[in-house]
Parts: sequence; structure tokens; C-alpha cells
Amino acid sequence: MATRAILVGALLAALLIPVAGSAALRTAPQNTGQPVVSGRTVQGQTLRTTTGRWNGTRPLVFRYRWLRCDTSGGGPNGVNCSTIPGETRPTLVLRAADVGHRIRSRVVATNVDGTASANSNATAGTVQSSSAAGRPANAAPPTISGTPAQGQTLTANRGTWTGGQPQTYTYQWRRCDSAGGSCADINGATASTYVPTADDVGHTLRVRVAAHNSLGSRSSTSTPTGVVGKAGGPSGQTVSINDVSLPNRLIIDRLQFNPAILRSHNAFTARFHVTDSQNHPVQGAVVFVVGIPFGNTTTPPEQATGADGWVTFVIRPTFRLRITSHGNQPFFVRARKPTDRLIAGVSTRRLVNLAVR
Repeated sequence: MATRAILVGALLAALLIPVAGSAALRTAPQNTGQPVVSGRTVQGQTLRTTTGRWNGTRPLVFRYRWLRCDTSGGGPNGVNCSTIPGETRPTLVLRAADVGHRIRSRVVATNVDGTASANSNATAGTVQSSSAAGRPANAAPPTISGTPAQGQTLTANRGTWTGGQPQTYTYQWRRCDSAGGSCADINGATASTYVPTADDVGHTLRVRVAAHNSLGSRSSTSTPTGVVGKAGGPSGQTVSINDVSLPNRLIIDRLQFNPAILRSHNAFTARFHVTDSQNHPVQGAVVFVVGIPFGNTTTPPEQATGADGWVTFVIRPTFRLRITSHGNQPFFVRARKPTDRLIAGVSTRRLVNLAVR
């Protein structure tokens, strides 16, 4: 009996005494060894991170983020670092945005008891690859902004360039035919801006930009502008329809009905004033007017605007037009250049209303 009591006591003691290390298995993750980032810190190269060493309940699941830090490596705990969006793998391909920065990984460990994270060492500063530091290369061609018209200033945007820095840029403006071909350099036009002259009227223009660095140079040429138009006169001075060309456009800016309110089926006059988008009255613009729906009024033939930019039509209502209180009669009005297609080129359209009582 004594022996049996001793055995039972030993068994109870064994059940009550914790097994060594069992408490450590039921804990949230704890980092005991910093993650380590390896790889060449050169644009285009791949960095890899280890998970580091961790204690805590198994199994552990790891997630990854990458941090872009300042030249100090981000300071204590990476306070001067920013998370790189979308990078959640244990590898990172260095990009142009990383050049000049130091990189760290952040490993996030999770188990059934919690989550913890640890930052890696900071890498050396990222540098450009040998290809990125080569001769200039054009990534987006130059562009030209401004109105292609005599006396108007055009401005060249140099486009986007890669290659070693610093880079300098030179400009050469070129005069081309109306389709943008057969180009020739314009003497002395080597600034980033250019003011077209009378010699450019009827032509298109391009600009050639050359980028230079210590390793060499390359050039790229813009697409052509529209055809350069003639210089406009002072605002308010009448111009001929023959001098109106894109990007200038016609505008029907004023109208007059007489009488202003239609109260009968008697004839009435409709007058329309045509200018260009530079506020010049236009002589010789061909104007067409038709009532909507068709047949409510007579439809006069097209007429050209006079020296003051006005054109006058005599229109008669038909029996289809009902003279009712608080009504209106819409009209479609078009102004165009005789040599253009009906709704192309510099033409313009407008809907107007005549009050009917």
C-alpha cells in the first residue's frame, strides 16, 4: 500500500509541475533576430529579405513590406521612412524612385496569439544603373504649345529624357510644309520659344530638342503644329473669310429678329453677326438658316456676311406654324467658309429662338 501511495503521489506531482519551455510556446510572436536585406543597391537589381528570428507559438505566418528611407536610414525605428506601395513580397526590384534612398524591409509575424513586426537593417544608398547613367535617351518627345499664328508665341516643352545627370538642352525650330514634311532649320531660332513670322504663314512648325550630358547627346523632334495663320488685325477690325483658318474659328455672336415677337404669319427679318474667335467681324462668311421643324417657315438661300459682319434674311411663317401664347420657333443657323466642307474647318453652328405669341 505504501508503495502504491508513493507512485500516485509522484504521478500527481508530475501532472502539476509545468514542462520546461511550455509557457514559451503559448505567446505572441517576439523578434529575437533582426531581418537582413541582401543584394546590390543598384537601380534594376533585386533585394531579398530574411524573416529574422522569432519566438512564439507555432506556426508563424510572415508578411512583408518595404520601406524607402532617407540617407540616414530612417533614424530610430524607421521614423523617416515611407512604405513603398504594392510591394508585399520578400523581394524588391529597385526603381528610379529608389535612387538616392536607403531601403529597409519590414517583416510582420502572426500566430494564434498575436502579431508583431520588425524592421531590417538599412541598405546602402541606391545608385543609378550603368545603363541609366549613360547617354541621354528620349522617353517622351518634345511638344509645342501656343497658337500657330503670325505674331503669336509658341513654347517648346523639351519632353522626357533618361540618362546620366546633369543634362542640358538646346533647341532648333524648323519650318515644314503644310503636312509636316520637308522641314528646314530656321536661322537663329534656337530658344525654347518662337514667334512665327510672315514667312511661316501656310507652313507648319516643329522643334528639335537635343539633350547633352558628359557621355554624349541625342535629339528628338516634336510633331508638327497646325498650319500657321496670318496675323489678325486689332480686335474689332473686319477680316476676310479667306484669312480665317484653324485653329481660329467662326462665331455667331449676335442676332436680331424684327419683330422681336412673332404675332402673325407676316414675313419677318432675321439678322446674324459673325466674328472669328479673335473678335474680328468676318466679311464673306456664308450663313444658312432653317426653321425647326422643317416646314414651319420658308428657308432662304445661303447669304454671305457684309463688311460689318452682318447678314439679313427675310423669312415667312407657313400655315404649319401655330401662333400660340408663350410659344417659340427654333432656328438652326450655320456659318462657314465657302471653301470648307459644310460642317468642317472653321464653321460654327448655333440654335436660336424667336418668341411666338
